[in-house]
Amino acid sequence: DQLSGGQQQRVAIARALCNEPKVLLLDEPLGALDLKLRKEMQVELKRMQRQLGITFIFVTHDQEEALSMSDTIVVMKDGVIQQIGTPTDIYNEPKNPFVADFIGESNIVPGVMLDDYKVRMKGMTFACVDSGFGKNVEVDAVIRPEDIDIVDPKDARISGTVVSVVFMGVHYEIDVDCGGYEWVVHTTEYAEVGQQVGISIPPDAIHIMKKTKANNIFDAEVWPSEGKVYIDNIGFDANDISEYENKEIALAQIAPEKVKLVAPQDAELTGTVKACMFLGTHYEITVSCEENDWIAHSDDFMEEGEEIGIKVDAADIVISDKKE
Repeated sequence: DQLSGGQQQRVAIARALCNEPKVLLLDEPLGALDLKLRKEMQVELKRMQRQLGITFIFVTHDQEEALSMSDTIVVMKDGVIQQIGTPTDIYNEPKNPFVADFIGESNIVPGVMLDDYKVRMKGMTFACVDSGFGKNVEVDAVIRPEDIDIVDPKDARISGTVVSVVFMGVHYEIDVDCGGYEWVVHTTEYAEVGQQVGISIPPDAIHIMKKTKANNIFDAEVWPSEGKVYIDNIGFDANDISEYENKEIALAQIAPEKVKLVAPQDAELTGTVKACMFLGTHYEITVSCEENDWIAHSDDFMEEGEEIGIKVDAADIVISDKKE
């Protein structure tokens, strides 16, 4: 008789524990199991860890698994540590948009910190509980969907139209379009698609983060004789490069909103979608190409692993000297 997936995992872990290690590395140990069995194994692993007193280093891409299994979480991106903390700290006090988006669903809103405990977002001033950022400083605010209340429009400062309702078992996930910004709300109250609703955000639901501005800055080989700069071994038309010598290395800067994502067959430069993060008004897409990761803004959601083409107009490539 063959062992089930759960039994195989139990045997593998038992074999690893035979040598009584001080630290046990578990790399995605539950990834191949179905949801029900994965939940059972999570409980069993936590019980084993407590009984044996062994440190488990548990690698996972499952945010719920990370929160439920850990005493301490280390969030990494491209091999770089983004934040270390308890599950509660990581969830309630994320350091940057990547952590906020990776650990749980989030509404990530650009804003300006007017003063301590006061932030301006989407044209309105909100009270918050954060301080120490200075005055009139650009920031990002994260508001968890479960911290937003659906209220009567006449009682709300923010109102909009329900564009999507999904039943998630213990709550509804409701998307509300408020003048071009789409809020995600988790609530036990049902709402109809097309219904006008108000949303209320209490001060302690707003967590302020330092502003992180993504940009594309690449080494580029300049060829004035061709009117091109080469990035990722692909030639892009470029303006104002006559002062450079052929083969000279310069810096090319391209704003994410100027990067056009097209079908692979319509572009010379192609890559694979590495990450897709919703920022309220658009998605921030990271595309992994031959040598560089490109960042683009798009109205459309894209799946990780999807192949995509990249195009950039000459006027949108800013060339500058590379300082040694």
